[in-house]
Amino acid sequence: MIWHRIIAKRLWLPSAAVLALAMFSALTLSLLGQAPSGQPAAQPPAKAAPEPAAKKAAPSAPLIAPNGEPFVHAIHMEKLGSLECSLCHIAEKDGSVELKRPGHDQCATCHSDDFDNNYAKARATFCAACHSSPATTTHSKSDVLPFPRYQGTRAILFRFSHANHVDKKARKDPATGFRADCTFCHKFDPQGIFAKFPGHTECATCHSKPGVTPQLTAALDAAGCAGCHSPQEIENPGFTENRRMITQTAVSGKYIDIKFTHIAHFAVKDKFNLDCTTCHYAIPRSTSLSDLTLPSMTDCVACHDTSKSIRADARMSNCQICHADTVTGMFTPASHTRNVKPASHTETFRFHHEEAAASPEGSCYVCHQNLVSNVSAANQCTACHQVMKPASHTARWKDDIHGKYVGADRASCATCHQADYCIRCHNELPRSHEPLPVFAGGGHATLALLDTRSCLTCHTFQNTCSECHTNQLTPRTKH
Repeated sequence: MIWHRIIAKRLWLPSAAVLALAMFSALTLSLLGQAPSGQPAAQPPAKAAPEPAAKKAAPSAPLIAPNGEPFVHAIHMEKLGSLECSLCHIAEKDGSVELKRPGHDQCATCHSDDFDNNYAKARATFCAACHSSPATTTHSKSDVLPFPRYQGTRAILFRFSHANHVDKKARKDPATGFRADCTFCHKFDPQGIFAKFPGHTECATCHSKPGVTPQLTAALDAAGCAGCHSPQEIENPGFTENRRMITQTAVSGKYIDIKFTHIAHFAVKDKFNLDCTTCHYAIPRSTSLSDLTLPSMTDCVACHDTSKSIRADARMSNCQICHADTVTGMFTPASHTRNVKPASHTETFRFHHEEAAASPEGSCYVCHQNLVSNVSAANQCTACHQVMKPASHTARWKDDIHGKYVGADRASCATCHQADYCIRCHNELPRSHEPLPVFAGGGHATLALLDTRSCLTCHTFQNTCSECHTNQLTPRTKH
């Protein structure tokens, strides 16, 4: 499949193979409208018959951007019907999984006319796919355009799931003290500011093993490449809805106006028990690039505004420590403090906040100082409800109301109360039983008739009522 190697090493190709190669070259020469010398321009291949209505054909990738930029991979895909990566991409060295961008040697295999006579026949549209200088000049590496054309703004991967790659046991790397699965793939730049995205070298550690798909080996199999990449979409990020949903922070790994360094956090990781997932807590659950996020400002609040051990200049009130665009003399907006109730906290939110509070991304701890971040949702709820009396617990709750609620939903009571809480209270004489001689001598009759069930909370007929009421309850005396 590696045509340029075949051409270099096997000049004795059989006539059928030579004919096939000539037909292939003639087709690729017409990719940008150029036909072989002395031949008419190749006609576009006939369109295949439309698929049945039950099968909706996938949309084709655009060939040219609105600004005239050619989408090289989409053009080759349209003309050839499929992409064979090894035709253009070769390894940096023998046995390496790291690939080079195509050079003149690879392009000349099919587009030889554009390289004859010192680019005398070179077309501007052809050279413009890779070079910024006109076709009539001598090209060099200095004028090679980045790929993707807008580097740092387009996701290279087509699909990736952190959930399928994280270590379920969250084992640590002894050398760094951080999660081994995070530090294995993400290496930090010399300044320690940003963690780099993994390359083929890191991925090949597992994906070069037999049975692991997609396969990433030095053989440059196209099926393996397509398992992670869709080059037509790399060139055109708006080609599919999925790619349009990928946020810029997920592509670049940073926020534009934020100053941040991991090094400062590494220095205090033992003091504050920090790990990669302390801040990047949503990453282990991420299943695609579209739900990949960086920590938000409310995540910073967990340490930078709730911990008294944070130095003063590192608190949330000092915007300039993180924000590069802070205007001199501006005060902290009211919405950035604890003094303003969020708009979501309406009257009904008090009774229906369990979903928001139980969410792994819940940020109740930002304002409710009795809570801490990075704990399970159940602990978040318990920590609040153990110190905050529910609105239902009015003055009459203990004496008249709570029994009915306990009978209907005892589990909700256990959120705050232990089992012995009921025992301690119900071992005491209720206030309705005082004075006890009067209550036992007949004062209990009305209450027993109105709510016999409440009596049976502590008493049974056999051990209490039968002492006075033999065989059957004595009817009231008619007067």
